[in-house]
Amino acid sequence: MEYTRSNGTKVIVEGDMVEYEGMKPRKQAIGVNYAHGTSFGGYLSSFKDSFTEELIGIQTGIDIVKAQIGNIREAYELLKSKLEGKENASVFELSAIVLETVNEYFGGFKNLEHRMDYYYPEDFEESKDNKISNLKGKGSAMCVERAALAQNLLKSLGINSVFKASGIVKDGHREGHCYNLIEYEGKYYIFDTSLPNLIDGVISPLIAEIDKETFETLSNPLSDMGISVSTSHYNPYRSIDMSITYDSGRKKQIEVEPLRDQRQKEL
Repeated sequence: MEYTRSNGTKVIVEGDMVEYEGMKPRKQAIGVNYAHGTSFGGYLSSFKDSFTEELIGIQTGIDIVKAQIGNIREAYELLKSKLEGKENASVFELSAIVLETVNEYFGGFKNLEHRMDYYYPEDFEESKDNKISNLKGKGSAMCVERAALAQNLLKSLGINSVFKASGIVKDGHREGHCYNLIEYEGKYYIFDTSLPNLIDGVISPLIAEIDKETFETLSNPLSDMGISVSTSHYNPYRSIDMSITYDSGRKKQIEVEPLRDQRQKEL
């Protein structure tokens, strides 16, 4: 797909292959390239395909290592079993099933402090085995691993999904974050598998409807274009109401409401 940068130059992006105007195509890793008003080089902030051999930037707190998705066959099988008899699921029901699959595959959040034990520094090539699948059942997966897995699960169902990495502001705290953008039955959504929403005592997906223009703007993999999208949710792990702004620092900003299960609306 061709994009025009703010300086007028043309850029063609196909998967992780990037061709800047007047230069040869080259591979580029996927990660945060814009956060809180600051642009960063070296990464594409979105990816529209299923991950296979592409490199994904993993923040370590000290540096960034690059990982591949690895073998996630068991996650596909788990998702398939959960979808049996639910062929006509709404987007809320579908996102709930994907969230449940991601949680079960990675083993929840019980062991986050040991997350980097399952990656190796890039300068130790002889021992490097940076695979997201290494975190299966470890309770150590964070947003980048969870959103990457969700991306492949959604794509396996034929859903137009985009893996997105950008800056966010979460209750006033700035950080990098990964999430998904979904097109489903003619509508568009932000879907976050790392920050669930507690609705009527039930841990539910944090998913909010956005318009087509916002979806397409956020799907842009370059740092030049973006839009800040704010929403709120009740965090079941911290037991507080929280606000969050995705793609923070953009001039254009909108607010959206998280979805509820249609059945809950009718109660």
